[in-house]
Amino acid sequence: MSFKTTYILFGLLAVVLLAFILTLWMEPSTPDSGTYVLPSLHNKAKPIKEDDITRVEIERSKPETEKLVFVRDSGSRKWRIVEPRDYQTDSAAVDHLVRQVFQASLDTKADVLNKPQQYGLDEPAEVVTLVKEAEPRREVKLNVGDTSPGSQNAVIYVTSSDRKEVMAVKKSELDTVKKSLADFRARELLSPSTGDIQTFTLLERNKGKDIKGPLELKKGSEERWAYVKPSYGDAHDKGANPAGEDKAPTNVESVLSDISSLKIESDKDFVKDDAADLGEYNLDPAKDDILRIEVERVESVNKDEKGDKKTERKKVALVVGVGKKVDDKNDQYYAYIDDPKHKDIIKIASKSVARFLKLVDKPDALRERTLVALGGFHKPDAINIENSWGKLEFRRTSSAAAGPRGMAPPESWKLWRGDKSYAVDATAVQTLISTLTAPNQVSGFVDDAATIKTLIPEKPETVVRIWTDSLPAEDKKKDDKKEDKKDKKPEPKDKPAFTLSFGRTQEGKAAVERKRGDAKTGTVVLVSTKVRDQVQEGPLAYLDKQLPPFTGIHLDHLKDVTKLTLTRDGTKYEISREDKADAPWKIDQPKDFAGRTADKSAVEDILRDLNNLRAVKIVSDKAPEAAKLTEWGLKDPRLKAVVTRMVDKKPKTYEFDFGKDADGGVYLRASQQDMIVVAGSNVVNTLKRELQDPTVFHFDAGKVQEVKVSGWISLQKQLGKDKPLTLMFKRAKGGSGWEIEPKDAIKPDASRMDSFLKNLSELKAVKFVAHKAKPSSDQELDVNKGALLVELMVAGEKTPRTLTVGKADGNTGYFAISNQLPGDIFEVRKDLFDKVKEKPAYFSGQ
Repeated sequence: MSFKTTYILFGLLAVVLLAFILTLWMEPSTPDSGTYVLPSLHNKAKPIKEDDITRVEIERSKPETEKLVFVRDSGSRKWRIVEPRDYQTDSAAVDHLVRQVFQASLDTKADVLNKPQQYGLDEPAEVVTLVKEAEPRREVKLNVGDTSPGSQNAVIYVTSSDRKEVMAVKKSELDTVKKSLADFRARELLSPSTGDIQTFTLLERNKGKDIKGPLELKKGSEERWAYVKPSYGDAHDKGANPAGEDKAPTNVESVLSDISSLKIESDKDFVKDDAADLGEYNLDPAKDDILRIEVERVESVNKDEKGDKKTERKKVALVVGVGKKVDDKNDQYYAYIDDPKHKDIIKIASKSVARFLKLVDKPDALRERTLVALGGFHKPDAINIENSWGKLEFRRTSSAAAGPRGMAPPESWKLWRGDKSYAVDATAVQTLISTLTAPNQVSGFVDDAATIKTLIPEKPETVVRIWTDSLPAEDKKKDDKKEDKKDKKPEPKDKPAFTLSFGRTQEGKAAVERKRGDAKTGTVVLVSTKVRDQVQEGPLAYLDKQLPPFTGIHLDHLKDVTKLTLTRDGTKYEISREDKADAPWKIDQPKDFAGRTADKSAVEDILRDLNNLRAVKIVSDKAPEAAKLTEWGLKDPRLKAVVTRMVDKKPKTYEFDFGKDADGGVYLRASQQDMIVVAGSNVVNTLKRELQDPTVFHFDAGKVQEVKVSGWISLQKQLGKDKPLTLMFKRAKGGSGWEIEPKDAIKPDASRMDSFLKNLSELKAVKFVAHKAKPSSDQELDVNKGALLVELMVAGEKTPRTLTVGKADGNTGYFAISNQLPGDIFEVRKDLFDKVKEKPAYFSGQ
């Protein structure tokens, strides 16, 4: 064969292959492709979704003839059983059936012959029909035959309207088609979801005579529940489910949970359909004890033609024969769903209705026992109190500064009285809110109209109104103009969430009428008198107890302060410094102290306490009369402090008058505001601190050239001498070591002397005993009577520094005087001089 002929043949083959490929590509897919039993449902050109199916039929011939028809409701999208008659339906079970038929696929491992009669498919046990009723209408069928033996590897043999050949599908993937009618009936009796329940009603009849109830509650706005019958007002929404079956639930959430838990446990609990004689099942209302549980639930939420939300609701009632159990073996009651057409008897666990019976016996168990139950994440932002003090209007605001780590800014409050606002103590306002919203502080209820009239007067003395999330948003834009704008009180834009009218007491409890929103009538409750006392407090209880800082900043108590004046014990002390940050404080008065250095830490501690004053309580929020000032010891204060600051290069003073002792502290009037307060006693103790710098010596120990120590008179007398011993230490040439005179007295230890001088170089008085005074004989500050005299000659100084250490003052220290603090008697640390005063051999290292 020539190459030319070969090329021609290969060319023809390529054309044939290309034509074949094009034919396959252009020809539409056939229903027989893939592994789905019903491939047309998955055809990409004409797909059908599971939600499109609105009708399902199951026609059974084995074990007995039966037809089940399920129809999907267009509104709720839930399934209904319509044949063999209407039943409450488990929509999830029907959805699962549709899903299994949709997804049914061939078991490729199964060995199947295409012989329908061999697999029970000549007369199928079930024929399942799925119908899409919307245009274009679609319908598919699944023929179900025998099931192979086994469990894990068992298969169901089928054919379909798409595929006529016999196919095997894993039993686990198609087992729903074998379910009975009972398997598709609803197990939840009233509402599977607690959120769908809008009302519930309980009623118990005892043999047709005694009636307990009806107890009816309804969900209102913002998911709040309230009593309809009896008219008990608000119900307690949420809380823990009570332990056990012997107690009535105390919150609506528990009741809703019990309602949604009402269900049929097994197929055996479907007892009798269309019962003719209810008495046979302990359900005759004229002869038996009956409990009726009725709910109104949301059935569907759709939109109408205008696009507005449309909610469909449905009422369902369960009747339970609670007078007698099914039998001695089963802890169950007979029951039925109240349907005018059918009375289908079922069995339910007796424990599932136990708490309902307790609730009917105690209908007030669900009453709201929190005085102000705000619910959810609501917080008060406006509170008005009208009491004997007038009208107090609290408004929540937010600090401009953000909280730590980017958290929301902290909340703050203002108190308004008329058109004037006051800073308030956030803790005090929070205490008010906590008192009103604390759980379970309602101890009782008053429902008798005559009693209410005596307890709640027409014009109550104290009325509290509370708003939540009602204030207009704050304007975040800052006004750069210099002129101050008048602060304007924000007004709530809605009705108050609660109005509380406080009345008289009953058996030691305060009566309060609680109204929610703009309701015309409310509920009268009894609370502790502490709640009433809290809302009857005047404005002073809420004003900010933190006094304004004179520097404008609590943390910076030294800013621009140049002078501190204290008047105490009839003596005026004046301490000043230059207007520089590091300038030392000097004493200007009294004259005897003029020029001395003041104790820096004492002065700064005093300024810190005055700049951070916080009242224990507020006595008056306005300037009082002279008689009151005298009563409080503030007309001629026993202690007075004046702080002077340089503001815009001009001195400005801030005065603090401290009066008599009061409960918890002392009376105080500060010039920053017209207010009398009680301040803690700790600030008085700080103001009484020693003001003089306690430094006795401050020098470089390495520059001391000579040390003269005289004393030890008692040792000298033991040696028959009547004069103190004097040792003269001179620094050796070259600066290392010490020489002593007299030379034979002791052998000096250089390290001991260096240690002694180091202690003296920063010597401070432990305390001052007297100023401008002469030592007394009992202080023994005479060298001839037991004192120790130390004289130091420091390089560059002409006059030696002296220190005389006398008698010990108990265990605290030794009395001492020094030419560095003329006229002052003070104490020095005892441990620094114990060994030195004991014997001169101390300086030899012994």
